[in-house]
Amino acid sequence: MLLLGACAGQANTSASQPEVENAADINEQAVAQAAAVEVVAAQQTTEPVPSEAPAGMPVNADGETIVARVNSVEILESELNRALARYQSQIEVLDLNALRTDILNSMIEQVLIEQAAAAQNITVSDAEVQAEIDANIQIAGSPEAWQQWLANNLYTEEEFRETLRETLITARMRDIVTQGIHGDVPHVHARHILVATEAEANELLARINNGEDFGALAAAHSSDVTTREQGGDLGWFAQGELLEPYLAEVAFSLEPGQVAGPVATALGFHLIQTLEKADRPIPEEKLPMVAQGQFELWLAGLISQATIEVY
Repeated sequence: MLLLGACAGQANTSASQPEVENAADINEQAVAQAAAVEVVAAQQTTEPVPSEAPAGMPVNADGETIVARVNSVEILESELNRALARYQSQIEVLDLNALRTDILNSMIEQVLIEQAAAAQNITVSDAEVQAEIDANIQIAGSPEAWQQWLANNLYTEEEFRETLRETLITARMRDIVTQGIHGDVPHVHARHILVATEAEANELLARINNGEDFGALAAAHSSDVTTREQGGDLGWFAQGELLEPYLAEVAFSLEPGQVAGPVATALGFHLIQTLEKADRPIPEEKLPMVAQGQFELWLAGLISQATIEVY
């Protein structure tokens, strides 16, 4: 049974700016939360989200306010407000604007996923959606209890059907995008040096080019405490496995022995050296992480090619 994580209230309640899982994040945790559905009344009072559109906001032919367009597909303020209200009924919201932005980004990603699915003729039938509904009713205990759960979580039946359809399409696209991670896949063995400034990175690069040992400089200067004692060794990794995807892209673009940098990421400035390349199997315990990383890379590609207008 699949159930959108938001309706089970999985949003982060401990952070000052709660994060919303993006549309790519369909994983075992969401399914487990779905299986643990409890029919209980919401204990928090939902603050209504203002419906008035700021001056200058576009409206559609029906007079509904548009908050974003994704390749000409409209996202309405009413849809965003409903999703925001669901989170407000489940968590203490410390930064409403940050949560609103996260939810809107998730909605934009969902539109892109569905557009990609349509381009590949990937669909979800009404029968498949109904099967998920029936499974949820069984877990709830009765049709009446299920209706109460929908009410508690601010869903109409039609809204929840659409949520399930979106979730199933996302899972199907995720399976297609990540099907190539089984068996032998390209890997890189690389090492890096992480420093705070570009000037420091350029200074170390000059020393490497003058013949100093990369590993010794990493041990002495890298701020990455997890790798510097090993001379900056990142080990073997596949695409989508590193925390910083662009750094992995650079490593894959190099031939063994080559050094590149400075490479700017959110962590700082990197020098990276590719040591080896080979086709290797991904360890079983890493498959979920690599699948998620590859799906996010695919989604980032959709975003980069899309025409997205946020108002």
